[in-house]
Amino acid sequence: MNRPEKTESGKRTIETTGKTVEKALAKAMKELAAKVEDVDIEIIEAGSKGVLGIFGAKEAKIKATLKRSSAGVEEVADEVTKLIMSCLDVNYRLFSDILDDTTYINIETAGVDGLLIGRKGDTLSSLQHLVGRIVSRKLGGYQRLTLDVGGYLKNRQEILKQKAVKAAERARQTNRDVGLEPMKASERRIVHLALTDIEGISTYTVGNGEMRKVFVAPEHGAERKNRYNRR
Repeated sequence: MNRPEKTESGKRTIETTGKTVEKALAKAMKELAAKVEDVDIEIIEAGSKGVLGIFGAKEAKIKATLKRSSAGVEEVADEVTKLIMSCLDVNYRLFSDILDDTTYINIETAGVDGLLIGRKGDTLSSLQHLVGRIVSRKLGGYQRLTLDVGGYLKNRQEILKQKAVKAAERARQTNRDVGLEPMKASERRIVHLALTDIEGISTYTVGNGEMRKVFVAPEHGAERKNRYNRR
C-alpha cells in the first residue's frame, strides 16, 4: 500500500488495492483516516475474479484523494478577499464562517458598503464571482463560497422569503397567480426554495434576461393552463 502523498493542489492522495473496489476503498479510508464523503475516488482497475475465482484474477485498484476541508477553503478565501480589498484603499473588517458546507465571508466597511454592493447587488455579484474563481483555481476545483457586504445578502434573502410567503397567501386568497418583481437567477432560486414545502402552492418563471419574474400560483388556480415550467 502506498503512503499518502501531496498532490500539486496540496491534497493528500493514496492508491490502494483489494480483491474488490469496496475493499480497496476501505483500505484507503483507514489509511487517510477519513470518511467516504471526504474523498474523491478514481477507480483505476475494477478487478476481476478470473477463472474459477483463481486463475487470472486481478485485484481492484483505486486512487483516493482527500478533499480540502472547509476550514482550508475559509483560510484561502480570506486571503484572496483581503488582497482584493487592499487594492481598493478602504477601511474594512472581515468576518468569515462556514455555513452548511459553504464558506461565508462578510465585509464591513466605514461607510462605503453601498459602493461595494452596487445597484441591485451587481457589484457584489461581480466581486463574489472574482473571489470564487480565484479560490477555486488555487484549490484545484469548485468551492462553495458566498461573499457578502454589511450582511446585504442575508438581509435580502430574508426579505425575499417574506415576499414569497406573502405572495403565496395572496395567491390562495384570490385563487390567482401572483407575480413578483424581476429578479436575478440567484434570487429567483431563493423564492422557489422558500415555497417548495408549502402545500397547494407552486412557482414558475416568465420572461427573459433581467426581466425574468417568479410567479406564485395556487395548484388549482384559474391561470394554471398559461403557466411555464419552473426555472
